[in-house]
Amino acid sequence: MQASTYLLSMDGDRCTIDNHNEGTTIKTVEERILDAAMVIFSKNGYNGATTIKIAEKAGVNEITIFRKFKSKENLLKTVIQKNQSETLETLDYILCMEKSADVEDCIKTLGITLNQFLDERMDFVFMMATEGRKRPEIMDLFTQFRRKLIGHLSEYFQEQINQGNIRKLDPDLLAMTLFNFIFSKSLSVKIFKDNLIKDDLEVYGEYTDIFMRGIAL
Repeated sequence: MQASTYLLSMDGDRCTIDNHNEGTTIKTVEERILDAAMVIFSKNGYNGATTIKIAEKAGVNEITIFRKFKSKENLLKTVIQKNQSETLETLDYILCMEKSADVEDCIKTLGITLNQFLDERMDFVFMMATEGRKRPEIMDLFTQFRRKLIGHLSEYFQEQINQGNIRKLDPDLLAMTLFNFIFSKSLSVKIFKDNLIKDDLEVYGEYTDIFMRGIAL
């Protein structure tokens, strides 16, 4: 399985999770504005991301942004919600495809795919965390996003427990353990330029082995 085929890149490539035939898709004005806002917010932060810059990137008049989204803050909230939907759709697609697959293979695929998804959006994640300290409503969206992501992973682990594929452990803790590793791995590369991090396939192969079997002989 090619994990990267499920992703929507920062450049706005169309997600292929519905298996539509590949081809050029004409985007709506709203989609162009949201894609541009994602890039500008990530690059310049909330304060530095002017609606003029976003409009130039999207190829629209600035007034169009206010007509469609009312304010820059509402635009940011919409971008966050869009990213949440894309992430959960990607996650659910993988879990659907891997439902009958080996748990170990599924965790590898989840790790690699979500890692790539996070890598492409880490600047935006930083911006949300920073802005969330000033705006409680943004932090609420950020927190809900994390809870939903962990919730979907938890449901997967609970199903595997019910099927007798893994031991009876707390599915929420399993979900948080997996998510936290993926997040910290992306963070290490982005912030610390960690050259100790190996190829993703090798990393998640070894991590999955530890996750499934522990470190005891």
